[in-house]
Parts: sequence; structure tokens; C-alpha cells
Amino acid sequence: MQEFEKWLARVLLLNSALALAVSLGLLGPQQAGGALAVVFGVAMLGFLAAVLSLRRMISGLIGGIFYYLPQVGSYFPYDGSWQFSVKAGVSLGLVARFGHGVFVLNVVALVLLAATATVLVWRLRHRPFSQAPSAR
Repeated sequence: MQEFEKWLARVLLLNSALALAVSLGLLGPQQAGGALAVVFGVAMLGFLAAVLSLRRMISGLIGGIFYYLPQVGSYFPYDGSWQFSVKAGVSLGLVARFGHGVFVLNVVALVLLAATATVLVWRLRHRPFSQAPSAR
């Protein structure tokens, strides 16, 4: 499981580097105002989480969950009103069209979110007794 955790941290590092390149306009068009701040913030969170995960810290896995979570779903209404989309890193989506808009499920982010959560649960269950919280 330790090798899988290391691989997952490397994927997170690569994914966050791609997100950083997207936010800075190196890959694709330059992000505008609020979108730039959100994508840049998510990219930096992913980068920090990847570094902590490579050091085998549980906080890195928690950061990875918070990195992938906003990427799982995007919503684009037909009337141009409020929309939600964080496109950072690698994306492969399933599209559902409704009468009022389009919902996109990012399958890559969903799979990586599930893998990160699985590793986190495994790490919490199998940590040494000396690291377990005290029952005082």
C-alpha cells in the first residue's frame, strides 16, 4: 500500500502542476478574475498536499481530498446565470444534460478522490500504536 500511496502522491503532484500551468495561462487561455484565484488556490493546495503526501503525512492525504473534491462536478446553466466549474489538472467527464443546464462529472477526479480517501482510511486504521490519539 505504501507504493500505491507514493504513486498517488506523484499523480497529485503532476495534476497540481498542470493545474498551476492552466491557472497561469501556460496551457489554454488565461483565466479571468475569480476563476484565476480559485484555480490557482486549488493548484497550490494540490501542490502542498502532494509534497506532504510524499513525506507520508496524513495531512497530505486530507489536502488531496480537498484538492479533488471541487473538481468532481461542474454545472453550466443554459441561461448564463451562476455556474460552478473548477477545471484543474486532468479531466475526463460524463455529461448529463437537463432542461436548465449541463452537469459534468469528472471521472478522473472522482477515481483519484476515492483512491485518496481509501489510502487515508487505510493509514488511519494501520498507524502504529504510538501515533494513535490518547484516550484521556
